[in-house]
Amino acid sequence: MKLRTIFCFIIALAAMSCTQKKEVAEPAPLTVDSLMTEAGAFLGDTVTVEGTCSHLCKHGGRKAFLVGADSTTVLRCEATPEMGGAFAPDCAGRTMTVRGIVRENRIDEEAVARMEAQYLAADTAARQHEACDTEKKAQGQAELSTFEARMADYRTKIAARAEAEAKPYLSFYYLEALSYSK
Repeated sequence: MKLRTIFCFIIALAAMSCTQKKEVAEPAPLTVDSLMTEAGAFLGDTVTVEGTCSHLCKHGGRKAFLVGADSTTVLRCEATPEMGGAFAPDCAGRTMTVRGIVRENRIDEEAVARMEAQYLAADTAARQHEACDTEKKAQGQAELSTFEARMADYRTKIAARAEAEAKPYLSFYYLEALSYSK
């Protein structure tokens, strides 16, 4: 009888240990700098990134730009319906943690030609707002003040990358935001 009681006790303990949830610690958020250094390796992955929001898109808060340690590295975070469709207006200037999917925007010669055609077809007001300063900074074009200079810069960089890496396009990585906190 005693052996049977001990056996039942062991079975009960084993059953309890199998049904208890094991808490898994969330990994620490990546920094903007660490993500952008290896962004290609994270392509398509869901990651969490922490950084300071340097700028919020004026067109409804659909884009938030997080900066790295020295503010030269910039990560664009695009709002999605899953996270509410827009970032809150008070995000600018705050440290944010954004969870999202790493995506790539490729710019090749065909994309440059499309941008040029759209620019020529746009009216004067639309031409003046073709890219904000923060978007240009994120693409390494902060010092370029004209649309024509930006397109020439793209072409120069595409040619250099095609020669060096046999990739005739530029890769600009961004985060498709699923959630965020400030």
